[in-house]
Amino acid sequence: MTLKGLVPVFIFIAGIGIVIAAVATGEAEVQLFLIFPVFTGSSWMFIAGTLLILASIIVGMVLLFTGQGYFEQQYEPGAHEAEPAPKKRNTEFGGAVLIGPIPIAFGSNERIALWMLIAVVIIGAVIFGLLLLAL
Repeated sequence: MTLKGLVPVFIFIAGIGIVIAAVATGEAEVQLFLIFPVFTGSSWMFIAGTLLILASIIVGMVLLFTGQGYFEQQYEPGAHEAEPAPKKRNTEFGGAVLIGPIPIAFGSNERIALWMLIAVVIIGAVIFGLLLLAL
């Protein structure tokens, strides 16, 4: 991944950091609705953090769409015959969703799905422990 591809990630992290700073200074509040944290505030710091988070999504989408246009131009008919075939990469993926107390894990193979299940159970236990400490 190029540095240009990491720009939305840096913007998102900066936005999250500013929102956390707004909560820490008392300029914003956090409430828990069911299992979802809800952030509210009207200070300039909270609004700036929220705008940075939205800007990261927009920048990410723009980079995604311009990147797809670049690949289409690179492989025009007749142009790819002179170039060697791109190497095929073996990609693996996995993910996990925690819906209330129910962990759902998935992956491209059993090993990744098992690691995702372990990770989501640990994260769920940490969140549950933090909620018990908050009460």
